[in-house]
Amino acid sequence: MVKKYILIISLFTCCIIIQSNLCYAQSDTLSTDKPKKKKISFRDPVDNAFDLSSFLLEHKGLLPVPVIITEPALGYGGGAALLYFHHRKKQYKTYVAPDVSGVVGLATSNGTWGAGAFHAHTFGENRVKTITAIIKPNVNIDYYGNNSDYLAKHPVTINLDAWFLFQQAEFRIAQSNFYVGASYSYSKSEVSFNLDTIPGRPITNKIIELINKQKGTSVISTLTPMVVYDTRNNAFTPTKGINAELTLDYSAGWLGSSNDYSIAHTNFYGYQPISPSLFSGWRFEGSYLMGDAPFYAYPFVSLRGIPAMRYQSDNAIVAETEWRYKVYKRFSLTAFTGGGKAFQSFDNFSDMDWAYTIGTGFRYEIASKLGTHMGIDFAWGNAKDFAFYIVFGSSWL
Repeated sequence: MVKKYILIISLFTCCIIIQSNLCYAQSDTLSTDKPKKKKISFRDPVDNAFDLSSFLLEHKGLLPVPVIITEPALGYGGGAALLYFHHRKKQYKTYVAPDVSGVVGLATSNGTWGAGAFHAHTFGENRVKTITAIIKPNVNIDYYGNNSDYLAKHPVTINLDAWFLFQQAEFRIAQSNFYVGASYSYSKSEVSFNLDTIPGRPITNKIIELINKQKGTSVISTLTPMVVYDTRNNAFTPTKGINAELTLDYSAGWLGSSNDYSIAHTNFYGYQPISPSLFSGWRFEGSYLMGDAPFYAYPFVSLRGIPAMRYQSDNAIVAETEWRYKVYKRFSLTAFTGGGKAFQSFDNFSDMDWAYTIGTGFRYEIASKLGTHMGIDFAWGNAKDFAFYIVFGSSWL
C-alpha cells in the first residue's frame, strides 16, 4: 500500500493504486497458447448488460481515464490520466497483466492542483511487483493546529508546494498468502500559511509563533518496510477474506529528512458474506507517531464524511463497518458507519472526542469477470459535514 503523508498525495496516487490493482489482479485461467486477438466488447455475453471486463482485461495501448475529486478538504474537482498498457511477449501458465505507465493531471475548486507520472511493473510470474512515481502537488488545505484549541475552532489555510518521489517493491513468500516489501519516498515542500483565513484578527502571539515555526522548506525522506497478509477472494470488491498490514515509516536526518521520526501503521480489513445477497466489511486502522514529525505528516482520522486532517494528533485510530445488499441483478445498496479518534497519548485517550460518520450509497457491478463494483457514497460527519465519493472497487483501497 502507498502510505500517504498528505491528502493530495493520496489523490494523485489513487490512479497508481487503482491501476496497479488492475495490473496485479490474478486469474485462475491456465494457458500456454499464444493469445488470439479478441474484439473488445462493452456487453457481457451472459446477461447482455453494460460491462467493462473485456475492456480492462484485453485492452492494449493508450487508455484515457477520467478522475473525479469530491474530498471536502480540497473542494470539488477532477482531471484525467492517460495510461499506456505495455505488451508482454512472454506467456505464463497463470495470468500476468501487462505493465502500465501513465501520466495524470488534477485540479480542485480551492486552488489545489498537481501532475505526475508513474510506472507499474511485474517481474516474472507475479513474483515481484514494483511501482515508481514522480508527482508535483500544490495543495491548499485547512490546518486545525494539532491540539491547538484556537485553531481547532478557527483553522488556517496552508499551502504545500511540493515534489514527491516514490518507489515500492513487494515480494510474495513462496506460495503463501504473505508478502514482504519496502518503499522509499521523498518529498520536498514549501510550506506557507494564509492568515487572512483566520477570523477575529489580530491573533495571539502564541499562534503566530506556532505558524512561524511550521512554515518554510520541509523535507521528508522515508523508508517503509512492510509485511502483508492477504486472503481476499478479490482485489477489487472483496466479499470474503482478510487483508492485514504492518508497516513502519522511518524518517531520519541521515536519509535527508528535516525531522527524525517514525510512524507505525496497523491496518486490518475483513470481509464476510452473511448470505448470497448480503456482505459485510470491517476496517480497523491505527497510526502511532514516535518522534517529531512535520505537522502535515501527523496521523489523522480518515473517514468518509470528515475532511482530511480535521482530527489530527500523535496517534489516530479508526473503526468502520460497511454492508452491501444486492437488490436487483447487478445493483446493490450500501450502508456504512464508523468512528475514529486522534489523541496525544493513551493517558489522555478518554479526554479526546470521537469523530464519527454515517452514510449510504449504491453500487453497480461494472466488471463481472473481475468482480468489480462501482458507485457513489453519501456520508455525513459529526460536525455536520457532508460529502459524496465516487467509488471504484473497494472504498478502503
